Amino acid sequence: MNDNVLEIINDIKEVATNILQKDISTVRGFSERQVEAIAKQTIIIQKGVLNGDIDEDLKEFFLDGLEAMALNFVNTLKGILLVTVEKIWNAIVDRLLSVIDSIT
Repeated sequence: MNDNVLEIINDIKEVATNILQKDISTVRGFSERQVEAIAKQTIIIQKGVLNGDIDEDLKEFFLDGLEAMALNFVNTLKGILLVTVEKIWNAIVDRLLSVIDSIT
């Protein structure tokens, strides 16, 4: 394989890796906090049901809230991942264009 091709391949990998490492740490911190909050809310509901503070109607209300928390968590993760993929795509295209521009 041509040395220039190998250099471009390595550049693309480096660009993608740099973006992923940064964004994954952001996602990891966000997801850990959110999952912890969802777990704590689940335990609060469980304890309230067990000790009678939460009746069946109130339980449904809290379960709807818990479901909304989980849905918001997943939707936020989905958005973050889409942005990350777009950042990688943009960085790769920029790198390819700079290679082409350097020749002309």
